[in-house]
Amino acid sequence: MAILYLAAVSGFMIWRGISVSPDYLLLLMLPIALVTGRFLRFLRDWVPFILIFLAWEAMRGVAPKTGIPPHVGDLAGLEKALFGGHLPTVVLQAWLANPPGRLVAYAATVVYFCHFVFPLGVALALWLVDRRQFIRFTTALMGMAFIAFVIFLLAPTAPPWYADSHGVITGVTKIISTTLPSAISPYYAVLNPNPVAAFPSLHSAFPFLGYLAIRETFSRRVSWLALGWCVAVWFSVVYLGEHYVVDVVAGVGLAAGSWWVLNHIVAPRYSALRRAPELPAFAELLTPAGIAADEAANASSDGAKVAP
Repeated sequence: MAILYLAAVSGFMIWRGISVSPDYLLLLMLPIALVTGRFLRFLRDWVPFILIFLAWEAMRGVAPKTGIPPHVGDLAGLEKALFGGHLPTVVLQAWLANPPGRLVAYAATVVYFCHFVFPLGVALALWLVDRRQFIRFTTALMGMAFIAFVIFLLAPTAPPWYADSHGVITGVTKIISTTLPSAISPYYAVLNPNPVAAFPSLHSAFPFLGYLAIRETFSRRVSWLALGWCVAVWFSVVYLGEHYVVDVVAGVGLAAGSWWVLNHIVAPRYSALRRAPELPAFAELLTPAGIAADEAANASSDGAKVAP
């Protein structure tokens, strides 16, 4: 119900042209915290995380001021070499140039606008059922984000629409500017945007990291849904001209690497990040009288998988 509520409110905001950013999402989650009766714990867990997230967003605006010239033609050349002289973005936009393609453009824009909704929705689901996994996921998320910031700072790279506007490639349209409006929050309005932060694609990395965390916590059915969302994001960012395929691949690799580092290097050193063992098959026999087995499982183990 919490996820449905978050999805419904986010959809309404996108429909009304309001950007669904982390500062707004934190406020939207407050009713969920009240309903669950864990309001103070919500503030302790979420406010520091969101503040760090917003601070990272503010830091990204520093990258364009370094004076380092962005890589505009490098990735385009690599993309053409990998795809036989063709750019997937140009091919997709040409295929979907007819009127039915406008529906795809609007759908892809909605997916693109959910850049923050999905990872924070994953974090919310984890927080509700497995606080330990929530801490693991948010730690990996911010670690990955700061690694990406260093890359953006030292090696700024331009997306396909930027390369087209500078005459490096042709045939790419910045589709987002022709579909849905999006009014950003007052906080984001004062930040300096970074148009040359394409490689690696965090739009691709965020959902894949969410999938990796979901796979360890929820049922296989939920995991497949999360992976399907990842595929929708990957298609959307390439089709919209916001990223090259190589950006997407690098983003997926960054997410997988960040999750591996968390599990094998960081978590073993900190007890709060270690994965709790799953309950044994005979856990029901250990359940105190008067308590349902599934309730005891949730109460006894932070790492037990949630059945469908």
